[in-house]
Amino acid sequence: MINQKDNFTLTELKNQTDEEKQLFQLINEDKIEEAEELVRSGKVRVNSLDNSGMNALDHACFKGKEALVEFLLENGSDSDNRAHSDGYTSLMFAALAGNGRICQLLLDAGANAHAQNNIGKTAAELAAFVGQHECVSIISNYISLSDVDAILHPQGADSAVIYPPELAKFIQQLTRTHAFHPVKLTFDASENAAVWRHVKKTVFTLDTLFEKQLRSKKPNEVLSLKLWVVLNTFRELTKFVDYRLKRSADGDNSGDGQPNLALQFAKKLLQDEPTHRIRYNEERFVRQTLAAFPYKQSMLWQTLGRNISNVSFGEPPSAFVLLCQTLLGARFVQTANFCRTCAVPSAKKRCKDCKTFYCSVECQRFDWVVHKKCCEAIKQRNLDQNCTATNFEELNIS
Repeated sequence: MINQKDNFTLTELKNQTDEEKQLFQLINEDKIEEAEELVRSGKVRVNSLDNSGMNALDHACFKGKEALVEFLLENGSDSDNRAHSDGYTSLMFAALAGNGRICQLLLDAGANAHAQNNIGKTAAELAAFVGQHECVSIISNYISLSDVDAILHPQGADSAVIYPPELAKFIQQLTRTHAFHPVKLTFDASENAAVWRHVKKTVFTLDTLFEKQLRSKKPNEVLSLKLWVVLNTFRELTKFVDYRLKRSADGDNSGDGQPNLALQFAKKLLQDEPTHRIRYNEERFVRQTLAAFPYKQSMLWQTLGRNISNVSFGEPPSAFVLLCQTLLGARFVQTANFCRTCAVPSAKKRCKDCKTFYCSVECQRFDWVVHKKCCEAIKQRNLDQNCTATNFEELNIS
């Protein structure tokens, strides 16, 4: 059985065995289960290279096979192979394929986002060229787990306090995602017990990451603005939860824990009325968050501010849509199907009556009390605007 940790020279990796050639053929023929079984057999080197210098992971990324990519990474595949004849990497192949999830997996595994091919293009630049704006956002705004851990543990293992690994993972998850709607961030926080045990440290870490973006040698205005939304949302969420807990201690014995109180914060943002074209509480929250951005000299923030000021409160497009347009590009917004609850941009489910998008049954259920009174009004507005879509997957929840 081959030890995948053995160091092979480039020449040795290109000298493929019959089994290794078979592995590449199986991947190209989409025979994923057979390819995985061959790797498990221990008869192949997962980092063997074909004539062009591509390894099995490169091929899986090129074809957009997410499950296989994850499997190969778990079995020792090199996430940053530089042997391709034209200098392309796995991350570049994933970006060109438009698979954001694979880009995320590769970055988490150590892929270099700044690597350039033979014509001097990075993965993000290639993704932008072919219109894969989600991949551009994921790659350009990536913050590694080690970046977060360096703030949590400045002296490494000798730090005064050692925080649980799940806290660092949670903070990284908050910062690396391109789904940064306040409700989505609230959902993520409500599901993580570690964050409620270390609220102050979480806020400090988010604040430190935010401050670094415009104080570095290469300021990142896009990431700075996104991190501000994350930071301010988390601050306001924890203030809301603390206030409700204090009320409970003073006699309001609702018995709700912090996660349940966090969900109340989300419900407050999602309040809506049939006559409203956008959610007023959400709009007010996003506008106030952006107005509080401390670096007023940012050209990106100034441009966004002008765009928002040109839209009357209560009228579409919402401040969040304009924020996404600023951070992710107009093309991204035009092609996104935002979940009505958490604004995840890849929603595929739809209300059977008004055709509103939802990313999951859970999100539709969470919004149901509000949505059922607004559904008919939304349906009528859609009819008036002649924007009813077809070929959708319906949800029918009573």
